[in-house]
Amino acid sequence: MGRKDSQRFSIRKYSFGAASVLLGTTILAMGATGVHADEVSTSAATDTPLSASVLTDTAADPATTVDHSEKQVVSVKEEGNTTVTTSVVTTDSLEDAKTSAVKEGVEVEETAPQTHTSLEGAIADNQAQSKEINTVVSDYQKAKESHKKEVAEYDKAKAEYDAKVAEKAAADKANAASKAQYDTDQAAYEKGLAKYQADKKAYDAALEVYNTQKLTYDSKVAEKAAADAANAKSEADYKVQLAVYETAKKNYEAAMAQYSKDKAKYDAEKEAYDAKVAEKVRTEIENKAAQEQYEKDLATYNAAYEKYQTDLAAYKTAKAAYDAKVAEKAAADAANAQAKAKYDAEMVTYEAALSEYKTNKALYDAALAEYNTKKAAYDAKVAEKTQAEITDKAAQEQYENDLAAYNTAYEKYQTDLATYKTAKAAYDAKVAEKAATDKANAEAKAKYDAEMAVYNAAKAQYDKDLQEYQAKKAQYDKDKAAYDQLVAIKAEEDAAKAKYEVELAKYNVDLEQYGKDFATYQTKLAEYQTALAQYKDAKAAYDKYMNDNGFQDLKDVETVQDLTFQREGGAIHTINGISAYLTRDAQARLNTSNVHQYDSNKLEASDIVATSPWANNETEFIQIKEGDKFVVTYDNLNQSSMRENTDMHPIKRVIYRYEILSLPSNDGKGIAAVSSDPTVTLTVGASTDQNKPVKVAVDVEFYDGNGNKFDLTQHNAIVALNSLNHWTGASYVDSGDKPRALTVEAKDKDGNTVRGTWNPYADGSSMSIENNAVVVKNGTVDFGTADVTISAENPIKIVAQKATWNGSEFTVSEETVVDATSVNASGAGNGHSIGTDEFTLDGKDDVIGSYTIDPTSGRIIFTPKKKFENVEHQESVNVGNNKYIPIPNSSVSYDSATKEVTSFKDNQYIEHGSIFNGESSTTLEGWDNPSSPYLYYGGAGLKMADGHLVFTANGANAAGQPTVYWFAINSNVGIPKNPGEAPKEPTAPEEPKAPTPPTITLEVLPAVPTEPTPPTAPTAPTEPNYTVVTVDAEEPKAPTEPKAPTPPTPTVVEVPAEPSKPEEPKAPTPPTEPNYTVVTVDAEEPKAPTEPKAPTPPTPALVEVPVEPRKITAPVEPKAPTPPTPVVVEVPGEPTKPTPPTEPTAPTPPTMVTVNVPNKPVSPKELVAPKVKWHKNYLVERVTRPVPTTPPTPQKPKTPGTPTGPSVTPTSSVVAKQETERTNSAVLPETGDSNQKLASVTGLGFLSMALSGLWSARKRKH
Repeated sequence: MGRKDSQRFSIRKYSFGAASVLLGTTILAMGATGVHADEVSTSAATDTPLSASVLTDTAADPATTVDHSEKQVVSVKEEGNTTVTTSVVTTDSLEDAKTSAVKEGVEVEETAPQTHTSLEGAIADNQAQSKEINTVVSDYQKAKESHKKEVAEYDKAKAEYDAKVAEKAAADKANAASKAQYDTDQAAYEKGLAKYQADKKAYDAALEVYNTQKLTYDSKVAEKAAADAANAKSEADYKVQLAVYETAKKNYEAAMAQYSKDKAKYDAEKEAYDAKVAEKVRTEIENKAAQEQYEKDLATYNAAYEKYQTDLAAYKTAKAAYDAKVAEKAAADAANAQAKAKYDAEMVTYEAALSEYKTNKALYDAALAEYNTKKAAYDAKVAEKTQAEITDKAAQEQYENDLAAYNTAYEKYQTDLATYKTAKAAYDAKVAEKAATDKANAEAKAKYDAEMAVYNAAKAQYDKDLQEYQAKKAQYDKDKAAYDQLVAIKAEEDAAKAKYEVELAKYNVDLEQYGKDFATYQTKLAEYQTALAQYKDAKAAYDKYMNDNGFQDLKDVETVQDLTFQREGGAIHTINGISAYLTRDAQARLNTSNVHQYDSNKLEASDIVATSPWANNETEFIQIKEGDKFVVTYDNLNQSSMRENTDMHPIKRVIYRYEILSLPSNDGKGIAAVSSDPTVTLTVGASTDQNKPVKVAVDVEFYDGNGNKFDLTQHNAIVALNSLNHWTGASYVDSGDKPRALTVEAKDKDGNTVRGTWNPYADGSSMSIENNAVVVKNGTVDFGTADVTISAENPIKIVAQKATWNGSEFTVSEETVVDATSVNASGAGNGHSIGTDEFTLDGKDDVIGSYTIDPTSGRIIFTPKKKFENVEHQESVNVGNNKYIPIPNSSVSYDSATKEVTSFKDNQYIEHGSIFNGESSTTLEGWDNPSSPYLYYGGAGLKMADGHLVFTANGANAAGQPTVYWFAINSNVGIPKNPGEAPKEPTAPEEPKAPTPPTITLEVLPAVPTEPTPPTAPTAPTEPNYTVVTVDAEEPKAPTEPKAPTPPTPTVVEVPAEPSKPEEPKAPTPPTEPNYTVVTVDAEEPKAPTEPKAPTPPTPALVEVPVEPRKITAPVEPKAPTPPTPVVVEVPGEPTKPTPPTEPTAPTPPTMVTVNVPNKPVSPKELVAPKVKWHKNYLVERVTRPVPTTPPTPQKPKTPGTPTGPSVTPTSSVVAKQETERTNSAVLPETGDSNQKLASVTGLGFLSMALSGLWSARKRKH
């Protein structure tokens, strides 16, 4: 808006009348006295048509200056009797116009002169030229003024442009440096990343090797533990066997003594026994036939039973496979969901296992070839042994037949011997030697027979023991194979369990991290949703500001704002009208918070002094009371200015005139903080004793460096109405109370239900609220000594606890396990109960916070409940005659009826419907901050007209606290800013998948089967060599004793131990993609085979054979047990787990400084001075007269001097300066008469003008 000048009246217009009177009087006097002939020489100028009426017309307006014209004769020519006088007519207005034009730099060009026949015509032409020149000059002056403004604007724009170019150059340089640094960092990062990836690959390979080695190590550790246990058992068994041996040794020594006694008894009993044996032999032949038939039937049964066992095994295998398939089918869907992750891990394991398998397969092939060779040898030996057993059986049968024949022959021999003995009685004397020999032979034979009998018994026992051994050995081999299979299964299961435990430990770590990340994600998601709503509001406000013409007044703040008044850190001030200042100690004592420092009731008499203890460049604290009026004057301002036209004029002084209209304290007193910075202004507060507001009126005045006050009505002085707070109740938490510790349930490793607790304030802290955000606690439950693993299969559950009053205290009276993952915690009013109830006490909220759990990770969060008081606090400004400027999307509005500007709704808390919080938290920026991008939300603009405002704060800042209002007067209007890009939604963390626990079928290995000891075959006795004595023929011949058949010697075939067939390594099965898993269950369940019925063994005929007298066998000396050889298991060193490489952090791309360089200003075109043309005007006068006689040549008259008149030049007064080239007139008095007449007429004209001027002046005065 341009400058508005007030109307003025020129002093020249006021004094013109008096000057005109003086001039007119002078000229009249001149007319009266006449002019002497020697003063003025004239020729034919007396008939110049300049009438008095012309003078009167041009001088009638006393406000117009008189334009003086002159006529100067330049030539006089005689054309016969006609005198042609040529005069140049000049006019002051034309000369002034030319002079002014030259002075202004206008080119003045003279053109060809023009001639006129009348003086009026020449004067009119001069005046027309002067008007035209003046118009050109005026236009040129305006053009120069405009050009000057354009140049100034250009210079300013150019300076700004140059500054921006320099700023951009600096920014580009900084950006280039940042970019170069970023490129360097990025290159280093990429190099580090490549190294990290290579290290990571090597680490993964090393980790894979480590895991393989760790499994081997763990297996060896388990094997060593088993070996140590077996060695310990062997050692214990050896000690037992040694003790048994020692006992046996003692028993042997006693048995040897007993043996001698028993030998004699045996000889007597043996004879009776032999008779029964013969009878038994016959019976056994019959039993043998029955037994052979039974054995045939038994063989048939055994074949059928073997087939039955095969079929039964096949059935069990098929049934187990069928049941497994059914179970597999039932688990397939769940397994397929986890198979993909497992497949990826197993694929890596498969590659390593495949390599290991190929190595093992080569070893297996070599071992299998060796096994086949040994197996062929073993099978040959088995066949040989079987054949030997058949041969031995036939020999045994032959022996038994021979023995029967022998026994018969022996009976006959005994008869013949008796006969012989009778017949030989006489002969015996002769053949003493033979008798002795026979006796010796008989004793040897008897001994042999006895030994043979013992042998036969031992052989029978051996055959029985051998059969039992073979059965036990077969069972042992079967049990050993089964045991070896169990050992392999347990090793596999132990490895699977170890692998599972490693994966489970990693899963638990990942799950705990996931719980933390998910809690963080939920917090960030809530923050994001709030930030998104705020962004949308800020964007909408900015779009309205940019595009809605309804906010043009606000846009003008950036374009036509005349006031710059934002920060004045170096200002000094004085206070007038106040004599009560707070001491520094008093202010320090009260300053426990921004609000409490205004609790005026806490002031004591000694806290107030009459002289300020504060410096004039720091904030002063003063005591105020209702009705106080005081003035604060700020000087030494260096940053503020006011625009005048296009120039910014510094504001060097600001004066605030305050009046305290209302305070809520009982004594009507309060505390004010007079800021050291005038743009921060004033804070007023008082104790809230009554339902009265803090109300302060203020008048603001701005002064320039000369002490002149700026007229606000002549400027666009726009100030900000920021920080207009309104809350319906301040936020708080119950910091004096704490929740009961949370109790949860879960299963321990044995499946038992156990409980644990978590106390969020076990560290001694209390519930708190910081920057309008509650302080959240998080942690994990403590199960004490219980071994608990939290997972999706074993989640934690909350135990709700209800407390009741028992007359002396609150105790937990009811506990309920709930499925809810979030519960409320009550305060002391409900005994610190925990549950899903909305706890109240006497109708008031008694919930002090809430527990939230993540059941599968075990993370627990306690969030104190943010509560709000019901004390409302509302700030407003009465703007009076000043103009309200709305801001789009601001919470503040204007009541045109009351002229109050305020927020009619709570704009302090999002919980109460505000888009933004007033205060900033760690995650959300509030609006009540001068640097906040959301400053617009709590403010408006105000165009100042008279500088008078009334600030009001209704209601205490919080319950029991003072009412405080800080108002700042400055030009920092909260214009909506472009919020930039929308906030990005946080990414939810990926929940880790729990590893599948292995199926453990064998927790503990059964006892190792004991290999049976094969029986020792008895050694047949050797028949003695009989002494033969030849007796004469006539001597009676003794009967020949039948020779006992030699018992068959069993063919001993040493069958080596059956070689163990090497176990073919199982080729690792490549993991199958989940979608290829097909489980087919046979439609029909396999049927069990029918067990064959065993034949009934024959009942052998029993011959009661007395117990064969036990051949007294010398006791066998016990053999000392062999000390066990301990099994040594080589346990490799525990592998070292590789350390994972640290992934480098990618450099943050630099934030490029963007400098918006305006378009380069166009220099205004060089102002070309205009060109004006003028021409002289000549007056040509012709006077015809009678031809006179030639007069004598007169003397040249003196040129009359120019009369000195007043400073005002008459408009049409003409002083004829005629220079006569030559004159022929000799009549001098005639010339004088003519001049006198002209002077008289001119004098009368000027007199008229003078009279008119006096009349006009008189009219204006009255």
